[in-house]
Order: sequence, then structure tokens, then C-alpha cells
Amino acid sequence: MLRLDNISLQIGGFSLRSINLHIRQGEYRVILGPTGAGKTVLLETIAGLNRPHQGTIFLTDENITTTAPEKRHFGMVYQDYALFPHLSVFHNIAFGLRLQPLTKKAVEQKVTETAEFFRISHLLKRLPKNLSGGECQRVALTRALALEPAMLLLDEPLSALDRLTKDRLQEELQRVHRQLGITVFHITHDLNEAFFLADRMAVMHDGRIVQEGRPEDIARRPKTKFVAELMGLKNFIPARVTTEGMIKAQGLGTLNRNFLHTLPQEAGDFLLTFPDQTVEIAPVQSDKLYCWRGMTRIGDMNQGRDRVDIKLVLPDNTIIHTAFSQREMSRFPFTPAPGMEVETGIIAQGLHLLATE
Repeated sequence: MLRLDNISLQIGGFSLRSINLHIRQGEYRVILGPTGAGKTVLLETIAGLNRPHQGTIFLTDENITTTAPEKRHFGMVYQDYALFPHLSVFHNIAFGLRLQPLTKKAVEQKVTETAEFFRISHLLKRLPKNLSGGECQRVALTRALALEPAMLLLDEPLSALDRLTKDRLQEELQRVHRQLGITVFHITHDLNEAFFLADRMAVMHDGRIVQEGRPEDIARRPKTKFVAELMGLKNFIPARVTTEGMIKAQGLGTLNRNFLHTLPQEAGDFLLTFPDQTVEIAPVQSDKLYCWRGMTRIGDMNQGRDRVDIKLVLPDNTIIHTAFSQREMSRFPFTPAPGMEVETGIIAQGLHLLATE
């Protein structure tokens, strides 16, 4: 549906560089990246608020690179809602509809139907100042979708909300997408939000798309350390792939190449990475396939509400990370404590090699 071919532009000291994206009809596409990655600049370029210096934007088969924003027929929702403070919820939703060739009765009917779909009919007479953050965001979404846009653009729409409200609105966005089948372009810095909503995800860093694919595929096989860290990985062990195809990892010794889904074609230096949940401490179960087993010392422990993060120190002082839920910790035959020596096993599943940057 939407295709960006080699889009580049410069705004002040920031650049978008060679952006290529293809978003299918009905897809929920999430752009994930930290603050300053260029996500909003990209979204506003798609919306027509920025003019690219290079490249082409196609909507279906139409070149819309220079088309005015109001003629692109996109719905847009910002994180700060952008509601008119002096207008009621009803009139906020009706504002864009009244610019179309519709009768007063048709506008009223559309507002009523859309408000019912978003379950905000009881809010229609209120002013924005009398709404909660979650209610404001529902009104903003209702206003955007009342116009039946070709595509919905969401600029960090959940970032200003508390966790409970955010979870509810994630479910609402998922429902809207499934029931309406609308194409969505959603930018965020929140990994959980991206995984919950995205059909496909693109990771953005320093004005570039650095990896694209299904969320689970990116998490399993990140291409760079930056992407791996964004996916929540903490274990990065210097390793070398020999000309014989063996993996020699710092602190872990020589590992079997068969534990990896893919092995680099050339020998060289890499980073061995694996999720913290693949690192177990005693009792290590004998029926599991481990890439390494040995003794470690417990370093720092960080006790959270739902889980406990533990640093393990290998004999050569290399650090690896693991984490356990509070329920898992309660089943241990001992109470882990800093300085304690424990048997450790790293489950082979999830082992991945990254090129050094």
C-alpha cells in the first residue's frame, strides 16, 4: 500500500538516510527506536509535513512525494492528543467531518456511530479538560478514524499514559485494527508495545532503518549489538570463529558450532549473545541441552516486584546475566546470595553471533 524508496532529508543537524519501507494493505507496522532516532521525522515525512530531499513515496501506485498533507487522506494521532480545548468531544470529532461535503445530519450520525465504536458516547458533551489521558487519546483516535482515512499514523500514542491505561488502549488499538482492517503506521520506543501490536516491525537508529521483520524474528536474530540491546539482551561475550568453524568464547571455552542456527561463512571476531532466561543456576537439569556448564559466583542481585536479576561471574571475571521470577526463586532448594558459588548452565537455544561493530 505505502512504499518509501530511498527517502533522505536533512532537518537542521539531523538526517534521514536512505529509508526504504514497504507497508502492505491492512498491516500494523511499528517503527521502534530510542528518542532521537528520527521516528517522528519519518512519520511527518509520510504525512507530508516534511519534503524529502531525495527519494519517492508511493501510496498504492500514486506518487505522493509532493502531495499536500490534506490531500493524502491520512489520519494522524499525536502523543499529546492535539484536541481543541474549547470544543466538546462531539465537536472535536465533528471538526474534520464538517470540512467535507456532508449534511449536518450525516455529520451527527457519523460522530455518533464512531463514538459508539470507541465506547466514548458518554463523553460527547464534555470538554477535553474534564477527560483523563486515556479518554483524551480515545477521542483523538475517534476523530482520526471518523474521516475513514486510507492509513492511520500514530506518533507514540501511548507514551503519556499510566501502565493500566496503556494496556487497555493497546487492546483497543488491536481491536480497531482487527475489526476495521485499517493500515497502521505506529512509532514507539516501547518494546512491549511493539511486540503486542506489530505485524511487522522496523528498528530505527540515527536516521536509518537498521533491521526489519517480524518482531519475534528480530528478537531471535538481531543484526547488531544496538538491535540486540533494544530487544532486551544483556549477554554479550567476545568470541572468535576459527577457520575450522569452532567457536571460542571468552570465559566459556570452545563451544559446539551445531548449537547455532547459522554460522558466519568467514572466521573472525564476533559477540556471542543469548537471552538471560537461557542462563540457569543449580539445580541444573540434566535433560536439557546446554552449550556450557560450569561453576560461577553470584555477583549483584537486583530484586524487583516480579523478577530477580542476577549477575554471574565466571572464573575469569567475565559477567553473564540471568533472571528468575519470584515464583521460580521460591522453588530453589537454597537462597541465592552475593558471593555464593553455584553450578550454571547456558541453554543452547537462543545462542546467536553478532558481528563486532
